[in-house]
Amino acid sequence: MFLPVRAERLGLLREPSLAVALVIALVVALGFGLVIPVLPLFARDFGVGLFAVTLVVSVFAGVRLLSNPYTGPLTDRIGTARAVGWGALIVAASSLATAGAPSYWALVAFRGVGGFGSALFFNALLALVIRAVPADKRGVAVGMLQGAFLFGIMFGPTVGGLLAQPLGLRWPFVIYAGFCGSAGLVALRFLPRHDMPGVHAEAGGVPAPPTHAPRGLRATWETARGLSANRAFAAALLMMAASRWAATGVRFSLVPVFGAEQVGAGEAVIGLGLGLASVTHLLVVWPAGRIADTAGRRALGAPSFFAFAAVSASMGLAGTVPAFLTVLGLYGLATGLTSVTPPAIVGDVVPDERTGTGVGVLNLAGDLGSVLGPLVSGFLAQAAGYAWGFGASAVLLAVGGIAALRMRETLPRAAGAHP
Repeated sequence: MFLPVRAERLGLLREPSLAVALVIALVVALGFGLVIPVLPLFARDFGVGLFAVTLVVSVFAGVRLLSNPYTGPLTDRIGTARAVGWGALIVAASSLATAGAPSYWALVAFRGVGGFGSALFFNALLALVIRAVPADKRGVAVGMLQGAFLFGIMFGPTVGGLLAQPLGLRWPFVIYAGFCGSAGLVALRFLPRHDMPGVHAEAGGVPAPPTHAPRGLRATWETARGLSANRAFAAALLMMAASRWAATGVRFSLVPVFGAEQVGAGEAVIGLGLGLASVTHLLVVWPAGRIADTAGRRALGAPSFFAFAAVSASMGLAGTVPAFLTVLGLYGLATGLTSVTPPAIVGDVVPDERTGTGVGVLNLAGDLGSVLGPLVSGFLAQAAGYAWGFGASAVLLAVGGIAALRMRETLPRAAGAHP
């Protein structure tokens, strides 16, 4: 399994768009990781309470959520290269302004602007990767992109914590701005612009007559409505929401508290468990892409979501440190297995000229899961116990597995001929 995946990754890296996209993803993720441990402390330095600290952390995700319906159509209008570049530059400007924030509310505002840039950047980068490779290589390519982000985020927090001590809390944001600015300039200079509107690649870049396609929220609504009859597209949205609900929302909010209060684990053990989940996620995401490109999206999606449901439900039973760490390791494996299928399906069923909008709708579903997951699961855990909080996540994941079972296979038949 691993040798074919390695060979396929090396072959895909010959595609210039994908190679540049992976470098950009790694650089931005490293920079983002730098500020993860610093941002709450920086906000606290303004003398505000804990709720105000959480507001600074959540405003970035909230603006990303609200921006997805707009950044998808914007990507289709200006092209993926420009969208990636300008999105990264917006995040760079936001981070630089954050470093010099004179007050708490200025800090909130500057972080919010960064959320828009992040939505534009990530939607465009995923759309670019989907467009850059053939359908039967799409799962592996999406896995490689996710792996680049994971690798950067895994190492970034350690470096950020080390830098903050001698340099102060503002300097990691300056360095993050430099990373994002460099990535944006690389995108604008080196990413191909063959998908820019009004240009036919087969005509050697001859401008085409202007179109009157819908824009903004209307484009997102019409794309979503037009594809709503496609069971595979609807299944991808449901699977994306369920996976992000469990993989980011619940894992980073409910799991640490459960580990401390129910398992009796200290901060070091909880950090080790979350790190273990990230490592196992990274290890499986590339083989998962290979399975999606050979056995099919449906063949991977259904069993992986059912398996993730079982892992999520078992989290509430992990009453000892060894069991807690074991389940978190399995949690990372399940996250990796479920993460590549939804983007690959969207790439299969959405027309090329609407890829950006389709990815925007997909990320909207994912961000809804990330936002609602902690709220709903946290409420249930407080009202009825942790088993109910993790159980809600398990039920939604199982529904995602059922949706995968009921959808048609979207991988082109030609892919079945590949070894």
